[in-house]
Amino acid sequence: MTTDATVSMQGAELDPDELRANLRLADAGVLVAVLAQLTGDAAVPDRFADKISYEPNPPEQVGVTDPETLETLVAAVAEAVARAGSGSQEPGALPADDPGLFARIAPVALGTPVGEEYVGLLLEQGGFHPSQPVLAREAALPPDFKVVIIGAGMAGMAAALECAAAGIDYEIIDRNAEVGGTWYTTGYPGIGVDTPSAYYSLSRDINGAWSSYYPQGDEYQRYLQSVADKNNLRQRTRFSTEVEALWWDEQRGQWQVHALAADGSRDVSYANVVIPAVGYLNRPRWPELAGRDSFAGVSIHSAEWDPELDLRGKKVAIIGAGCTSVQIVDACVDEVEHLTVFQRQPHWVAPRRRLSDDVPEHRRWLNTHIPFYANWNRLKSFWGTADNNYPVIVRDPEWAAEHLSISPANDVLLQMCLDYIDRTFGAGSELARKVTPDFAPYGKRIIRDPGGYYAALTRSHVDVEAAEPARVNERGIVTQDGRQIELDVIIYATGYHLDFLATVDIRGRDGLRLSEFWGDSPSAYRGGMVPGFPNMFISSAPNYSPGHGAGHNFGVEVMVHYVMECLQLMAQREATTIEVTPEAFESYVRHIDETMADTVWCHTPTAHTYYRSGGGRIVTAFPFRLIDVWQSHRAPIAEDLILR
Repeated sequence: MTTDATVSMQGAELDPDELRANLRLADAGVLVAVLAQLTGDAAVPDRFADKISYEPNPPEQVGVTDPETLETLVAAVAEAVARAGSGSQEPGALPADDPGLFARIAPVALGTPVGEEYVGLLLEQGGFHPSQPVLAREAALPPDFKVVIIGAGMAGMAAALECAAAGIDYEIIDRNAEVGGTWYTTGYPGIGVDTPSAYYSLSRDINGAWSSYYPQGDEYQRYLQSVADKNNLRQRTRFSTEVEALWWDEQRGQWQVHALAADGSRDVSYANVVIPAVGYLNRPRWPELAGRDSFAGVSIHSAEWDPELDLRGKKVAIIGAGCTSVQIVDACVDEVEHLTVFQRQPHWVAPRRRLSDDVPEHRRWLNTHIPFYANWNRLKSFWGTADNNYPVIVRDPEWAAEHLSISPANDVLLQMCLDYIDRTFGAGSELARKVTPDFAPYGKRIIRDPGGYYAALTRSHVDVEAAEPARVNERGIVTQDGRQIELDVIIYATGYHLDFLATVDIRGRDGLRLSEFWGDSPSAYRGGMVPGFPNMFISSAPNYSPGHGAGHNFGVEVMVHYVMECLQLMAQREATTIEVTPEAFESYVRHIDETMADTVWCHTPTAHTYYRSGGGRIVTAFPFRLIDVWQSHRAPIAEDLILR
């Protein structure tokens, strides 16, 4: 045990009393893992595991132990932190990311068994080491090889970081004036992250200082800006520039990148590889509503919020009942004179399962001062809603034949949501009837109550209309039953057009247009590859979003790893182009659709969801376990690809 007045750790001087005080408030299971990693001692779990029990603290299982064992742990971790600060470690100690060590400590830290197949995935998703290459890095791409990344949101930044790590020249082009994508452009009241903040970050750049378990949008935007700052991404980015077209140039074996700058000038540049990373929810969708332009008050779409708009004392209507509407209602209910919520279809709403979303100070301290602590917090947030949650979306035919829910696992969630409705509105009440969906949970995206949405609907100055407006006039909205609602402001929380690169003119070999190839049912092979479009990897591709857990960042990082492996395959084969064969493409898409047929999205026909394309195909979510997606993207299957 150290007797120094202070402990040096990660360039900071830690007060021993403060260190121990915070360690006593830590997750005991995580402390065991941290101790094992700091010391490289695989026997640590054997000393402590049987003295750790677990208490639910959503979305994690929190490890607890008796006071005597805790004090032993605290003393051992404090000493290990001191040794780590001095750079000393026992000879022969295991590395912190040793797979064998990790397999022993993960169940203790996470509070559940961990299958061997998950070890590699968890090491990467926990940020214990970067994505591990599979193909030998024995060949190099040509020195003038260049990747153009379209979009500077999370996906584009992830692609840029991997290019930089691989020593590949890249350029980002973004239509906005700053990084961040959605989090830069959207700023309606209450906007926030609905994936746990501990997980919703890049595994290469974990943030342990979140102020909230589900932070507001401006805090998340600051995180993305910090990633750009630390990695000099702005120096490699053309801002305020719209990519209008991508045309394959057969003669050059490169993509023509047609760009429009903010000053109206146009130029054409070239890239060996393009990675469109612009997302598929970009253009605000306004409803086709009679008289919409006649309203004399303020009409505003949530995606185009005016920060100068003051709702205090106003009579307001909000059209929509999805996540955006829920956050706006929660944020503004105390300001408005009267609020009317127009709900075309109710969503299932899950209760906030903590009294507060504020991250306790001791947890933030541990995340930022104790090695590996933030990594485990990230991993626990991931694990709590990862493949353990997969049965929620898979249909059990016998169960579904007699229940609204599609499986026993799905029913657990349904009953939790029904209980929340009954507790808030009263079982059998008119409001309870209005907010209760007629489809199974996950049939459309489930919503997390920020804390005050359901409560807001019970307020005396709030009305819920369980229908769309009939029409708009100069004074406000006319309801389906002919009532006039006088309004000052109408908020359209009606979502976005589902666009898979529909706003970019993309032409592949022989002038083939991507929009024509896709029609109304976009689809893609691994890595967002489409036959006839060589050297293009669509980051936010069809069927790349996790539907049952994790977050957008999971699909992004799996995708980018696969792209880097494909580029290495090109280097090994000295190939100029790479593309998927039509046969492999069709087989892969068929496998997606066959697996999708057993999921909740194909068995909730009454649910209105953006997950479906115009042709009815589920195009956003993937129907597989996270581990299946991760494993299938470790390395390219050479026989599925054409390399020239």
